[in-house]
Amino acid sequence: MQEIGVLDAMRVADLFVQIMHKTLSVRLVAELTEQQVSLPQVHAMRHIWLHHDVLMGDLAEGLGISYPSATNMVKRLERQGLVERTVNPSDRREVEVRLTAKGEAICQRMEDERVARLQRVLSEMPEADRQALLQGLQAFIITAVGDRDDVAQDICLRCGLRASPSCPVAGSHILSICR
Repeated sequence: MQEIGVLDAMRVADLFVQIMHKTLSVRLVAELTEQQVSLPQVHAMRHIWLHHDVLMGDLAEGLGISYPSATNMVKRLERQGLVERTVNPSDRREVEVRLTAKGEAICQRMEDERVARLQRVLSEMPEADRQALLQGLQAFIITAVGDRDDVAQDICLRCGLRASPSCPVAGSHILSICR
């Protein structure tokens, strides 16, 4: 029989994940994109936004999808005027992807709104609860990842240029995953 604390922790964690996913991702995409942009496409755009000019293979790896899937996604985004591809003339297998001004604007607007929505919730919490939340989540991540590079690699957000030296995943591992 499982300890009651474990069951409570699972329920609270499930609720937390749902709130973060629905409020800061799914609904946000529906509200802020005038075009038909799917959540996976927004994830691809965000990856490009965080890393700037990205090779197609690095995009596929960063999103955890196949190269052909990344290529198809980029083609759809390109048709909408959100990204552009450049083929390396000396090695045609090397394709670089970058956001257009329109794609940059969408990513910036999404990020600004995500921050604002999270700020609204956090500002309603007492300071001690905000600190406890942050410390608890960091402790959980550090404990869950431990010294397992495979787990760290698998859950890394690949924050690119916005990587933080206090990241509980990369901070506890000397990994090149945040490139």
